[in-house]
Amino acid sequence: MKKGNEVKDVLKMLKEDATRKDDYIVPLKSFEVLSTERYPNLLISERIDSSSGIELKMTDHSIGQLCHKLEIGTSYIRKCLPFPELVTKNLNHWIEHTKSRNLMVRTKDDTARAILSDRYKRIDNELVAVKTLDMLSKMGAKVEYGSYNGDQLNITATLPKLKGEVQKDDLVTGGVTITNCEIGTSSLRVQPFVYRLVCTNGMVVPEYLGTFLAKHVGKKLETPNEDEQAIKVVDRMLEQMKALTDPKVFENILGDMRHAQAQHVQSHEIVKLARTNSLSDWERAEIFARLDKVYGDVFTTDRYALGNAITNLANSDDVTDDRARFLQELGGTVMFWNTPNYARN
Repeated sequence: MKKGNEVKDVLKMLKEDATRKDDYIVPLKSFEVLSTERYPNLLISERIDSSSGIELKMTDHSIGQLCHKLEIGTSYIRKCLPFPELVTKNLNHWIEHTKSRNLMVRTKDDTARAILSDRYKRIDNELVAVKTLDMLSKMGAKVEYGSYNGDQLNITATLPKLKGEVQKDDLVTGGVTITNCEIGTSSLRVQPFVYRLVCTNGMVVPEYLGTFLAKHVGKKLETPNEDEQAIKVVDRMLEQMKALTDPKVFENILGDMRHAQAQHVQSHEIVKLARTNSLSDWERAEIFARLDKVYGDVFTTDRYALGNAITNLANSDDVTDDRARFLQELGGTVMFWNTPNYARN
């Protein structure tokens, strides 16, 4: 499993970033897009809570969200980026010809990092991290991984009380993984997590075993700074963390992992899995190598072995943190699919 960042460093970055971020509720009709050499700037002439305007840089992400609000093709606008005047002509035309409504613009310094609905429920990473780490400390948990990239947060921890053998000398320990995003790409999630000690593989257990999910959708806002919806959500999240670390839940997970050893998978099914989940040729070859096979071999393995091969790839230094998370989730899906608890849900 990747090392990630030290918890103290994550908290320090979160605290520093909190002073650089602002949120504004603005009418769509107050937008004007200005040409620059790369991504355009966004001029906002009116804010609901202020008479002053503001000019912001845009990112690829915020451009995509603006296109979504205008109901126009994101891929077309991105294709136009080498021609700034074409970008501004298209975006300003559709701003003018789209029904106005209030939007939330999330900023960091002089950049629009997200353009969202005015019903976007802000569940900020600093609040999630502080509350999560406090709870984990009280539970006697060990933080195995932490990461924060300015928008997305991931904290993964294991608990000493959740430990068992899948098979002789194959020890695993259970825990939880918490993820959150502030710019509209994903919800706040708490999921069971399994850490395999023999090879330090980390695996995210699929949703059927009790994932907590809080979507960033709430009441309409006019003054974001008065929004307190996140506090109630995080309190519910902490209660679910307790539930997911119940030894009975962990025993169900162990039972399903043992069951996965008897679930056969043929080589052509692995090729299909790789294609369906958009794995690269390199990733596919690395998974085969971890099964002691070469792509093209005809063979049969089991879901436990395949799931571990996928999650072991997530440990590679050649895999980004985001891709590692994807592989940890994919490995869990593969291992737990068609197991007894999965079938009951």
